[in-house]
Amino acid sequence: MKHLLLLITTLCSLPLSGAYWIVGGHEAKPHSRPYMASLQYKNDHFCGGALIKSKWVLTAAHCMDDLSANSIRVVLGAHKFSAPDKYLQVFSVLNSIKHPNYSMSTYENDILLLKLNDSAVVSTGVKPIALPRKSSKVKPGTPCSVAGWGYVSDSHLKPKSLMETDVDIISQKYCRNFWPDIFQSMVCSATPGKIKGFCSGDSGGPLVCKDRLEGLVSFSGKHCGNPLTPDVYTRVSYFLPWIQEVIKGEIQST
Repeated sequence: MKHLLLLITTLCSLPLSGAYWIVGGHEAKPHSRPYMASLQYKNDHFCGGALIKSKWVLTAAHCMDDLSANSIRVVLGAHKFSAPDKYLQVFSVLNSIKHPNYSMSTYENDILLLKLNDSAVVSTGVKPIALPRKSSKVKPGTPCSVAGWGYVSDSHLKPKSLMETDVDIISQKYCRNFWPDIFQSMVCSATPGKIKGFCSGDSGGPLVCKDRLEGLVSFSGKHCGNPLTPDVYTRVSYFLPWIQEVIKGEIQST
């Protein structure tokens, strides 16, 4: 308890306004994350995702709360949206399949599969990421990272290219000190004394641990990357049976 109070005191001393750098504020090496997907509406990026099969992108269910499958496109192989890229591949979406028990109020089961209209061509810049092992649970201390094209500050400043940062996984028990409604299907991260994490526009993007897709960006607090409101991800391993059933065609879009 003494250590917990000390940590909370440290967190409370952090500023609650100003520039909060999504993903640590540094640019990813171009095409070092070939599984990254950009979900776009009217050619503007609004959410991230991860290519897990040649025709399938995994993202957060809340990304499609107000959108239909035929209103968006999925872009693979991108780094800077403003510059031409030889690896760029653009797809329409045939099906958007949301987890049947997704909750808009608690973000429980915040996961969705998008079926592309064609198979992605595997290259240096486009390649599926490995799914986690069955029943995998990301423990505190596991080296993980997150990336995206979301805002790099609370002032809605957009990045010029794909950004990334390492993140510090915390226990669900500790995470509940800030978010009471944390379920077994969630993973949390926060770094005491530092501002780092994801921001608006990074939703659905991948939490990568040891080269596997362990989580999807789900929700956080008002201020990006603030450890007072830990970042929360959907734990992908929890949903492996559902993912496999969808891809096999045993579950249809609703």
